[in-house]
Amino acid sequence: MRASLAVAAGVVIVAGLAGAPGLAARAPQSPPAQRLGPAAPQAAVPVLRAHRYKMAGRVRPLLFWISRDDVGLGEIVWRGGEGAVAFELLIGTDAAKAPRNINRWGYLQEEVRPGVTRVLGVMTTSDEATISDVTNRPAGAQPVGRFKGIDARIASGISRSATETIETERDFSVRDKTLIVGRIAAKLEEAPPREVPVPEGVRHGFLVATAELVQETIAAATSGAASLRALKGRTIPYIYARTLYDLKLTDLEVSRPKAGASPGYAVVRAEFGTLNRTKGTRATFELEYAAEGPLAGVPTLIRHRPRWWLEAVLTLDGG
Repeated sequence: MRASLAVAAGVVIVAGLAGAPGLAARAPQSPPAQRLGPAAPQAAVPVLRAHRYKMAGRVRPLLFWISRDDVGLGEIVWRGGEGAVAFELLIGTDAAKAPRNINRWGYLQEEVRPGVTRVLGVMTTSDEATISDVTNRPAGAQPVGRFKGIDARIASGISRSATETIETERDFSVRDKTLIVGRIAAKLEEAPPREVPVPEGVRHGFLVATAELVQETIAAATSGAASLRALKGRTIPYIYARTLYDLKLTDLEVSRPKAGASPGYAVVRAEFGTLNRTKGTRATFELEYAAEGPLAGVPTLIRHRPRWWLEAVLTLDGG
């Protein structure tokens, strides 16, 4: 049972990175194109802020939740400058701490520059869909690693994306992110891409869409109750590889510091849902963040339940 708690943390590649990309609904495919090739060399977008997270997992085999702390980590990086913005998300188990050395992690990068967006995603593969799949897994049963990746370039209303899977000589952990991302990115450059049109108004990535909704909730929190009520149900479409999704703000609450209490900031608790337009599948996640102050918009808590029996919780690491 303890092993399944590690997976509760490890399978969380928050919402948009959790599934293998499919084909966009009603989007015609073009025949395989030439190789995607390396992205045009440009100066790195400057880091504005970066925060680390500690991960805990919960599992409910029958009626009650069982928790396990400190089984993984996360990191969010915000970048910006000279008309460009970028986000990076890294989440996964720490195989050195997780029971049975379970190793599940993923990385997502979205970089938006004038005229072009690049999305790069990498994650470990896993066939574990039920709690019994986890508890019956022998310790050390996967001596080699298997990772899948996606490289998408979005420009002029077209998304050109390639997907690849690599096998490695050992099961590299979340701490080997730079090495694995480099390996799979090089292979993706040689992969034949597919093209689909991107409808007007569709955001160029999951993280981009989430950041937009977070900023809208912060603005509403400072405008009063009417603005908060009006924002509930707000939906933003986005594309991941060749699949169209909807990101919906399903619930929103703001807790304000009590009068006379020690100085503090209003805290937003927002619940989100994603819809895969092709498959009809849904996922949910929850964020908590300050509405003002130096950490405005920075999640202090991330909660995701990819299965009814499985939940992962990341908390901001203040150390």
